[in-house]
Amino acid sequence: MYSFKKSKSFLPLVIIPLLLLLNNCSDSSEYGSQSDYEKYGAGATSTTADTTSPTITSVSPVDNTSSVAVNSTVALTFSEKMSTSTISTNTSDTTCSGSLQLSSDNFTTCVKMSAAPTASNDNQTFTSTPADNLSTSTTYKLQATTSVKDPAGNALATAYTTNGFTTASSSSSSSSGSGTIQGSVISYSGSSALSGVGVSYALSGTTVDNTTTDSSGDFTKSSLATGTYTLSYSNSGYVDETQSATLATDNQTLTVAKLKMLSTSCASTGTISGTITDAVSSANVSSVAISIRRGLSTTSGTVYNTATTNGSGVYSISSVARGWYTLQTSKSGYSDSTFHVVSCGNVSSQDSSISTTLASGAMRIVLSWPTGSTAADLDSHLQIPDNSSGSFHIYYDTNVAGVNHKKYLYGASDNVTLDRDETSAAGTETVSITAVRSGNYSYSVHDYTNKANASISKLANSGASVKVYYNSTTTTYNVPNNAGTLWTVFTFTSSGGLVEVGTMSYQSAEASIY
Repeated sequence: MYSFKKSKSFLPLVIIPLLLLLNNCSDSSEYGSQSDYEKYGAGATSTTADTTSPTITSVSPVDNTSSVAVNSTVALTFSEKMSTSTISTNTSDTTCSGSLQLSSDNFTTCVKMSAAPTASNDNQTFTSTPADNLSTSTTYKLQATTSVKDPAGNALATAYTTNGFTTASSSSSSSSGSGTIQGSVISYSGSSALSGVGVSYALSGTTVDNTTTDSSGDFTKSSLATGTYTLSYSNSGYVDETQSATLATDNQTLTVAKLKMLSTSCASTGTISGTITDAVSSANVSSVAISIRRGLSTTSGTVYNTATTNGSGVYSISSVARGWYTLQTSKSGYSDSTFHVVSCGNVSSQDSSISTTLASGAMRIVLSWPTGSTAADLDSHLQIPDNSSGSFHIYYDTNVAGVNHKKYLYGASDNVTLDRDETSAAGTETVSITAVRSGNYSYSVHDYTNKANASISKLANSGASVKVYYNSTTTTYNVPNNAGTLWTVFTFTSSGGLVEVGTMSYQSAEASIY
């Protein structure tokens, strides 16, 4: 029998010559030595060194602008990703140190900043916040020195200095009012809260305030004047986004749609597609004209692209740069509507519904939640006034004689119908009121799927929104970022109109909501 123990003394005699042979083979070939082999081009990898100097592509505040708010941030965007270690500013005094500087006296002294510049947009945009408000009616210049470099070590060819911007006078230097705009930010993948996201508020093109998200991803700003604001979001490693928000009245608290920030690892372009249906009949709607604009809730400004739904109600738009967009629909016989879509590679099933034009005094309430939502089955609950000056609770299980329990009807002269009741995402639920009457209405959304869970946030993270069509006006409500299974959305009276409630609570029994 062959003995393995005996073979141990023989193995080195075999292995050592074999290793020498293999080593000799690796160093030579039919082309000669290894270096000769590479000279023939068979194994060499050709790389071109990056020798291009970065440039500045945009600045904020925009050059030569006036009436800039005294609490504005300043930002520079470069033509390429930059080395963050080379981007610095002065945070201890008013000397002009650091590679990014802000000055009102041609850089004899510089504005002290509150912290190091914040990187965003894949390390292409850098934002700095002055430690104190800027002086009123003063021109400031922003400068980037040649210490700024890209990852390859290429510096700016020359120092970059802006022409400058001029701050507003004391009488117009801030947005002062009684309104509040609040919202929250989570990651697109994973839906985890994002803290430290920079959020700036601009009114009529001028930045009036700034804040950052807290540990729950929430942000809020109060004492805001009425008007339409552009919210700008920035966070390192994520795609910059914008969102439009309008404070229509004093003392209004507006909750904007939750932003799911995209990682810069998303594909640079993609195709977005979906189906447009009738909010009542669920039928696919053809020949719907669609306009697409960059940002959330953006209904004016540059149209990025257009499309029209085909015979099956399907739209498709290709080569859309990564980010969030607002799609606006238009078709004769229907109310114009908007909805949000995202491009992160190819994203399909981004569906929406549209409502036919209503007669005066009629109301339609459309609840929707998107594909991929954390909520599966959301239900509409409506409390209406009855003929006895009391109230009546209407929802999917309301049983009225002769009427399917999912097609409820109330009253001879004012039909109230549940037109659509869907139980999975993407979902739409529609309630129509032929004629509103005097008395109090209240509308709520219930997370039926998770109703037994007393500590859950799936409704808050669902992306649900409610559109109310009434007297040629569309009002949109977005789900708050609070845990709960019951979202009390709004109340309504014919004399007082719609009033947002916007509270979250827990309710396991749907029959007990009203």
